[in-house]
Amino acid sequence: MQKNRIDLVWLALAAVLAFFFVRAGIEKVIGDPAALLPFQKSGLPGWTVYLTAVFEFVGSVALFVPRFRTLGGLLLALVMAGAAVTNIVNGDAGYVWTNVLLGTGALILAWQGRAHLLDRSRGDGHPS
Repeated sequence: MQKNRIDLVWLALAAVLAFFFVRAGIEKVIGDPAALLPFQKSGLPGWTVYLTAVFEFVGSVALFVPRFRTLGGLLLALVMAGAAVTNIVNGDAGYVWTNVLLGTGALILAWQGRAHLLDRSRGDGHPS
């Protein structure tokens, strides 16, 4: 029973993070000016907007697949690290706390999923 509750906590964290990342990805794809502005201010090429959106979508889906949770969490943490650097460079440091919060949540899920990643490498299907 306790394991089920803990699994629900991880699932809830994945759902909250996925909500924010999918929403941000959609805003980029539909061309929301607020979502595009940081890329434009940094002088980044236009295709980086779509690449970032793809990373946000793929990482969000991966959070729900235990075997890929670590990779998804690391991908999303990488996106947040890039966002934090971009915000600092653009002089928008007030947004960095959001980047740190979301990135930390992604890293927590990456850490939580490590057992599944290790299970796959062992090949016997049993946890270490």
